Formats: sequence, C-alpha cells, structure tokens
Amino acid sequence: MREDIHQRRAYLAGPPERRALELHEAFEDEEAEAIFCVRGGYGLTTVLPLLDPERIRRFPKPLVGCSDVTVLLTWLQQEAGMTSIHGPMVGALGRGDEAGALRLKTLLTSTSKPGEMRSVCDDAYSWCLAPGRARGRAVGGSLSMIAALCGTPWQLQTAGAVLFLEDVGERPYRIDRLLTQIASCGLFDEVAGVVFGDMVRCADGDELSWRHAVDRVFRSRSIPVLAGMSFGHAVPNLAIPMGGSVEIDAGEGWLKFREAPLV
Repeated sequence: MREDIHQRRAYLAGPPERRALELHEAFEDEEAEAIFCVRGGYGLTTVLPLLDPERIRRFPKPLVGCSDVTVLLTWLQQEAGMTSIHGPMVGALGRGDEAGALRLKTLLTSTSKPGEMRSVCDDAYSWCLAPGRARGRAVGGSLSMIAALCGTPWQLQTAGAVLFLEDVGERPYRIDRLLTQIASCGLFDEVAGVVFGDMVRCADGDELSWRHAVDRVFRSRSIPVLAGMSFGHAVPNLAIPMGGSVEIDAGEGWLKFREAPLV
C-alpha cells in the first residue's frame, strides 16, 4: 500500500499527479491480475491527461468500476485499446448484491461468453422504447459522465456501437438536458443501438419520469432503444465488458454478448 494513499486535496484524493502515478503502478504490478475501484472518483477527468496509454498497454489487465469511473473505462477503451469491466465496485460488493458479485466473479474467471441479460421490466411497452435489433461494441456507462466528456479529447466514440446509459438521482428535466447535450455532440448520429439501465430514483413525483425525456429525444431517430437492464447503480449491478461485441433486441427485451471478454 502506498504511504500517501490517504492524501487529500479538497474533495479529491490528492493531486492528479499522485493519483495518475498510483494507477500506473497498479497496472505495472505483476502480482495483480485485475484492478478494482473502491468507489467513483469525482476528479478522474483531471487524471486523464496524465495517463500514458503505451505504459498501461504493456501490462493489460481488467479494471472494474462504474458511475464516475465511466470516464476511465472510456479512456482505457479508446486510448489504450483495452476491454474493461463496467461492474460493482468494492464499496458496494458488501451490500447484499450477491447476483452482481457472482456475475463479476464468473466474468473475470471464465473464458466463456457472459450469459444473456434480459430486461427487468414486466412488459414490452416498458422495455421497448424503440423496436429493432442492433450489434456493435459496448460503450458508455453513467449518462452524466458521458456528457461531461463531450467536447473534450476523450469524448465517447459511438459510431457503430451499442451505447449503454444509466444514472442515479437525476430528475427528468436533467436527463432531458444531458441527452440533448450528447445528441448535439453527435453521439446518436451513427450509434447502432441504445440500452438504458434501471435509472435509479430518476422520477419527479407521480407524473413525470426519465422516460418522457427519452421519448422526446429518440422519437425522430431510427435507433433500437432497450430499457430496464440491471447494471450500474441498479441492484443487481450486472457486470458488462466494455469494448466487447454485443447484440440487442429491443422488441424482445434481451441482450447477448457475442464474445468472451478476457480471451
């Protein structure tokens, strides 16, 4: 353990240089087979300019995280060409999510394709926001963090991809604003399909939900949109290999993985 692991700088875990060095050292640790994030990190966008993709690429290993870690998963995929795992973090593994922990363990220790995922919604009206099938590499994560990357050198590349989106505690008007922002940056122009997570606590009373925003943004687009997948802030938080090839059928409510992520 690093001696400066408890260092603080305001609301960050020390200066960006310290945190970038710690991440480089984690990848270069020959005894480590995977890297698990303890929790989301508010300041990961300050670390990205300091990361060396060639240095990290020499020691490939899966990194697991979600929420604010979305920006790091995106960087690893686009800059280092590595598959990473959108899944439970250490801080959440002890909170009763046995299904999420089991799936993560299986994904990290098996050379087989991950099992099929189905929407947790009860009917087609709830899981199928726009019908159709799509194939592509899995990208995405936290909606608010993907929006935060817009206009930066690390803006998410979505052409031909299946875009995963989820978040927690965002009211419908904010989801509308976030979706409008990333739409204005062209992220939906060439995307193959979109998958929404459980969108935890993203309602405004009994009248409006996040779906109103989604319906408005995607109404004029010929993109399959599947809802109700249990990942990210949902329970269970089912791990998804980002960068791997997936297939979705929004009309039938399922998602299939077309390759093993760690082979």
